[in-house]
Amino acid sequence: MPEIHAGGDFLAPAYMVGKIALEEAIHMPETVDECKKLALPSQGDAFAEQMLDIHGERLEIMTRYNVELFVLSLASPGPQGQHDKEKAEELARRANDYMAEQVAKNPKRFAGFCVLSMHNAHQAAEELRRCVTELGLKGVILNDFQSAGSDGETMLMYDQPEYDPFWAAVQELDTVVYMHPRLASPHLQKELWDPRRWLSIASLQFAQDLQRHILGICVNGVFDRFPGVKMIIGHLGEMITGHLWRIDHWMVRHYRHKGLPMEKPVRYYFQKNIWLTTSGHFSTPDLMSAITAVGADRIMFSIDHPFEDIEEAAICWDALQVNPMDKVNMVGVFAAGVPQHRIADC
Repeated sequence: MPEIHAGGDFLAPAYMVGKIALEEAIHMPETVDECKKLALPSQGDAFAEQMLDIHGERLEIMTRYNVELFVLSLASPGPQGQHDKEKAEELARRANDYMAEQVAKNPKRFAGFCVLSMHNAHQAAEELRRCVTELGLKGVILNDFQSAGSDGETMLMYDQPEYDPFWAAVQELDTVVYMHPRLASPHLQKELWDPRRWLSIASLQFAQDLQRHILGICVNGVFDRFPGVKMIIGHLGEMITGHLWRIDHWMVRHYRHKGLPMEKPVRYYFQKNIWLTTSGHFSTPDLMSAITAVGADRIMFSIDHPFEDIEEAAICWDALQVNPMDKVNMVGVFAAGVPQHRIADC
């Protein structure tokens, strides 16, 4: 039995069939140097090779551990890291065409999310429509804020009214938005995270920064204006679910009568509009806490490959002791309301 380093939470059984994973990163040759910012020095070229590999070793390991389908996405930051509007739009279009080409080589085992430049909501909506209706991609992954401005320090957030045309398109197309983290803007990275680099990236920074954006989308009324919008959050909810009571407690007590745009508690949106995945977070106690907070029907299996091991994620999941039907639903992307025809029926 392989050794598992997941806080002692799991033992390994036989491998469950039919697993679908939704947060699985790739690079294309022109963007692969970006992965070196997140790789450990010891990983080097090997990590870049993993990012470029789709149909070789990646597929072999998927098959070995009964992972039926990977929903691929261009690794962070993608177009969100490009502060020049035209360059961001060009990168998104090339990446989406590349994604569609790769998926077409083996559509039974791979699907894809598109990426978008978020400099302009109307242009983002048009490209999303092309990707869903023409390229057959299953939704969009947004890597937190859009860098903008001549120095890249401007942070465009999608909870503002100027992004309503984008959210309207998401609702109309009945597709999904996967909110994913990225590195901070250059100034904030230098001031907040470089002096405490051990907390940077996945240990804390990714979740803390993305929380602000996701909760901003909630409190600024996006889900009220567009109740059909479906959002997915990785890493078991970016540490939000354990804080839902306190967030809503303060919203009701202090802000409800002071112009708060959202019409419902945050927990409501997590139980109606938002789904979580287990990507990169393989802890039974934390999963059970999330199930208690939002329900098993809001949680879906994922891995976060190649940042995490397919083997470890599969063994941890297969050993999980929960209601068998809940487990089948979570692993097969059958959570109520997620457009199954967009992902599972590939």
